[in-house]
Amino acid sequence: MPKHEQTIALNNTDKETAFAIAYQAMKNSGWMVQFAGPDKLLGSTPKNWKNNPLQILITIAEGNLTVCSEMVSGESFDMMGKNKKTTAAFLSAFDEALKSTNESTIESNKSAISTLREATIKTAEVEAQQAAEVDKAMNLSGSNLYVTYGIIAINTLVFILMAVNGAGIFEANGLVHIKWGSNFTPLTLSGDWWRLVTNIFIHFGIIHLLMNMYCLYTVGVYLEPMLGKLKYTAAYLCTGILASLVSLWWHKDGVNSAGASGAIFGMYGLFLALLTTSLIPQQVRQPLLQSIGLFVVYNLIYGMKGGVDNAAHVGGLLSGFVIGYIYVLGIKKEKQDQKMQWIVPVIVLLTIGGAYGYLEQNKMGTENRDKILTEVKDADYKDSDKFNTILQEVASMETKAVAPLEDTTLTDPELKNKIDSISYPLWTDAETKLNTTSMFDISAAMHTKANKLLEYVGLRKKELDILLKIINTGKSEELIPQLNDVRTKMNIIGAEMQKL
Repeated sequence: MPKHEQTIALNNTDKETAFAIAYQAMKNSGWMVQFAGPDKLLGSTPKNWKNNPLQILITIAEGNLTVCSEMVSGESFDMMGKNKKTTAAFLSAFDEALKSTNESTIESNKSAISTLREATIKTAEVEAQQAAEVDKAMNLSGSNLYVTYGIIAINTLVFILMAVNGAGIFEANGLVHIKWGSNFTPLTLSGDWWRLVTNIFIHFGIIHLLMNMYCLYTVGVYLEPMLGKLKYTAAYLCTGILASLVSLWWHKDGVNSAGASGAIFGMYGLFLALLTTSLIPQQVRQPLLQSIGLFVVYNLIYGMKGGVDNAAHVGGLLSGFVIGYIYVLGIKKEKQDQKMQWIVPVIVLLTIGGAYGYLEQNKMGTENRDKILTEVKDADYKDSDKFNTILQEVASMETKAVAPLEDTTLTDPELKNKIDSISYPLWTDAETKLNTTSMFDISAAMHTKANKLLEYVGLRKKELDILLKIINTGKSEELIPQLNDVRTKMNIIGAEMQKL
């Protein structure tokens, strides 16, 4: 926090008298004196609509007085030099009080400081006792955060490896995420049960990763010490799995989901459950309950926008809440020296049983599985992205090229003009683009698809040739069978490409 301090010599003024005069200077300035120690006075400037209070610390040692003004309301910079002005104002008030304060006032101030020192000691004792109660309940000083750090490290390492593999740092590549284990409906429900777990450790971009890891650390600071590593790890994995199941259940049309947010919401749900009980001391319970509650509500509302798997968030939150209350029962029993080792295995077994039951009840066929896995495998080739871009361009060209043929309002001359100026050039351009793929580093299946597309484009051009002949010669009866034959071949090739 920004601060400024200044030191002056007290000359022949003894320490207690100097404290009494400093006390008077702060009172004369309209400042509040809050705490006192053997060598310090702590106070603050008043708060008003345009200024946050500044903390004022007076220290007297070795015949010197040091005044320090510090901003303590979250400021990063002291742009207006308020700290410097405040220290100067105190020194001016101190100098004035030194000249004008009588002996009676000095003695009265010494007595007030003595009383304040006693109150400060009592306040410190109460705070220490409260801190001890909190630490006893939450074990904040008795445990490290190895599991939390381990989860963060795993997620970060996986993200780096996926980025090297082409997953994208800011914009995600869905095929790479499927390869690494995202919760992709057609694969998860056709045998890849392990995706319910692996998707918890992969992310769609660095912002997604950073936000999730920050939220995990924020809640892990409290939960890992309080629960212990086994309960903490089990809750994280189980709520993540259950969140993934809810995502599958909610997105009936399929989903490609990933990220630790389902498990993290599970931990926040668990924490909320603990905060609604007496396990956590009252003095920290209410502030935490408010901040955690606001976090959950804000993120659920934010998750309503597109591109966010809010179903996983809700699933994680609710499952965490339930697990939290089960843990509350266990912790209370353990404090009564009753053994409750069965709780974690039961939660794990119920999660596995629920996942198995859902996957069995909603099992999908394997019709599309091989095609999807082929696409995922094809994504490993160097020029796969370039190839897919060309496919998209060719698809766009096709839409424009066939539009004149589908327009029944055109006269023959108008249709001929559009074929010559729009359709034929577009198919020629598509043919050129597809020919360039012969030198691409892509899979054999992609090369086959490109060749089929070239054959399809060739038939489209033949179609246009026949249509132009019909327009130019009027021999429709003779040429229509040829046109129908070409179109039949086009349909056959289209069906074959759907299988590639």
